[in-house]
Amino acid sequence: MLLFRSLTPHRQPRLAPLVIHEVLERVRSLVLAEFGARVAIECDYDPSLPDLVGDKEQLIQAVLNVVRNAAQAIAATGRRGQITLRTRALRQVTLLRHRYRLALELQVIDDGPGVPEDIRDRIFNPLVSGRDGGSGLGLSLAQTFVHYHRGVIECDSRPGRTVFRILLPLA
Repeated sequence: MLLFRSLTPHRQPRLAPLVIHEVLERVRSLVLAEFGARVAIECDYDPSLPDLVGDKEQLIQAVLNVVRNAAQAIAATGRRGQITLRTRALRQVTLLRHRYRLALELQVIDDGPGVPEDIRDRIFNPLVSGRDGGSGLGLSLAQTFVHYHRGVIECDSRPGRTVFRILLPLA
């Protein structure tokens, strides 16, 4: 229990209205600065989305962990890859046993090698990594921050197409 507690964030979210696309643009700029010409990041945003009430820094960190993992997986292949950040509005969504009239669907789609099959069902557990030298904390932390926002994070992966889907309530 002590080990798990030391691996989780120590503060609750500081909630305020925010534009999710500002979060995604910050993540995009950080990943492009780190990976440069090794990845291209395409943005497919729904401009009609209303503001989200959330903790901007926690959401940046959650999405950054997912996008950085995708970029690292692509870079390890030695070829240039593609990451797409896509937002959409969903209606009448149930998240963590609560029904919401409107939710944000954020997809991080990449054309990398995929999540190794032997860890797919455990990737959100602390200390599980598919990368040599990886800490296995990034996706666990992303899931924690998404849960703090009453949302869920899911993954569907095969070689050549991995989709991380983050769903967050809007109304």
